[in-house]
Amino acid sequence: MTKLNMQNRTLAIMDNLPFLRSLNNECIDLIAIDPPFAAKATFKGRPKPPITQAEIQEEKAIAAKNGVLYNEGIGETRVEDIWTWDENVHPDWLNKLEDDYPAVFAVVKAVESCADENKAAYIAFMAVRLIECRRVLKPTGSIWVHCDHHANSHLRLLMDAVFGQENFRSEITWPRYAVHSLSRGFDNIADTLLFYTVGDDWTQNTLYRPLDKEELEERFPHTETETGRKYQRAALEKSSNAYSAGETRVIDGRRVTSELGWIWTQETFDERIAKNPRLIYWTRNGKPRYKIYADEYGGIPVGNVWTDVPYLSSGSKERVGYATQKPLALYKRIIEASSNPGDVVLDVFAGCATTAIAAERLGRQWIACDIAYRSWTMLKRRFAMHGYALSDMTSATTDALSNRQPELSKAQSYTIGPSQLPSRDDEDPQPFHNLQRVKRGQKKSVRSASWSGRIAKEEAKQLLIDKFGPYCWGCGWEAPKFPNGEYDLGLLEVDHIWARRNLDTHSGGSDELYNLAILHATCNRTKGNRLTLEELRQQNADHQRLYRKPGDLVHLGEATQFATEYILQRGTQSSWISNYAANFS
Repeated sequence: MTKLNMQNRTLAIMDNLPFLRSLNNECIDLIAIDPPFAAKATFKGRPKPPITQAEIQEEKAIAAKNGVLYNEGIGETRVEDIWTWDENVHPDWLNKLEDDYPAVFAVVKAVESCADENKAAYIAFMAVRLIECRRVLKPTGSIWVHCDHHANSHLRLLMDAVFGQENFRSEITWPRYAVHSLSRGFDNIADTLLFYTVGDDWTQNTLYRPLDKEELEERFPHTETETGRKYQRAALEKSSNAYSAGETRVIDGRRVTSELGWIWTQETFDERIAKNPRLIYWTRNGKPRYKIYADEYGGIPVGNVWTDVPYLSSGSKERVGYATQKPLALYKRIIEASSNPGDVVLDVFAGCATTAIAAERLGRQWIACDIAYRSWTMLKRRFAMHGYALSDMTSATTDALSNRQPELSKAQSYTIGPSQLPSRDDEDPQPFHNLQRVKRGQKKSVRSASWSGRIAKEEAKQLLIDKFGPYCWGCGWEAPKFPNGEYDLGLLEVDHIWARRNLDTHSGGSDELYNLAILHATCNRTKGNRLTLEELRQQNADHQRLYRKPGDLVHLGEATQFATEYILQRGTQSSWISNYAANFS
């Protein structure tokens, strides 16, 4: 097991995949994440109080320090929850999944077949990140993934594939809203928390829910006259204790024989009565009972329906104007249940820092990551509201909060950006054995070594432009030149010959080299996932938008032949290349 190579209280402002890749193996005790839900919407929030110009300047400064473009909305928070293959899924990810994690890849393909592009691309996005989460968790570690009805069934399958269905521990239901009146159907008011572990030896602290007033009166109906303590009466005899049936006990000086059997030995009776002389209650027919006191009762063990954690109403004092904010009590319960003081808690979808705040208040170490620079501001604000001043906090934060907390406890923290990734001192383990393809009759897993034409789009772009020139395959537009004579390739993009909807074709809209083409940005947007390249060309011809004659556009049969020859040089030819090429002969 390798040691964590980061400091406590670290916030990383960057894409969480390279950040996860920079962490050592087995360095995290608990991961608690509230990722996007594949809701196919953009959620906007207005922080309260409003983001100040001083805070915005700080956000821009840390972005400039890391050499990245600052693109936060002025004064708002944004959560993009719309997913596409081209924008959110790198083809290399799918290659890796298919080669090393076929069970995960099968889930992605299944979602692609039964759901829309939004959910399929989302599951592929989450798959590579959950695999990294599993890698960085300790053998005693666990992960909680927050989701809702949009993709919880898909995520459950994905986590079965990544963590193993035997490591599924619970599916928590938590009502997030009050019920609305609907004309049809049932209102979806509950979120889901998926709880998985790495193995059988995980950290588990049993939690108890305190009783409310009505439950207390019902469960402890009696009041002790001398002390005023509430209590219930419990039996001292039990038929399953046949080994002590017929034995006599001396209780409060009385000799009592039980035909059923006693739950305590004589020594236990003597010890407990010595500690509390009022412990025994005698019934009218002379049967002893013992008192269970309300003030010593730990509560009801928490189950998998958490109705006792209140949702955040629109007027809640806890709200900070973040559109997808969750209550602090919810994540305190998660952290209490699955970690111990001093453990390291990781959240790679940090948002408004609920997990980090909960971990801090419970004495855990925490590491948070979010791609939005607004998260940096929200983190500092929430820590200030809870009485902490992070080390890189300036007066901009306390001024924005109107100095709500004039006496802040100093807390050493670290904020890093993409240019400050921690350096690992270990190597990736072999792909997890239960995720690899296992042939019948074999105990060991085997890894696919074939290469059938999958290629990163940047590599494909350069390869196809070098071969066929800097032209759009959909309209014949030629990229302009810089004054130095080099082509400006910025408006040329890589897309598919066959759209993703064409699942009945040999390519099925895949990222194989035989299915990739160079398109002008405008043609790419027009084509989308609806049209094939041939349909796009016909549409451009119908509207007189061709820069070249149809016969002068890149011949798709030649492109396929080129892909075939290139693949033969790189690896094993796929069995359907010849059939695919026949489409353009």
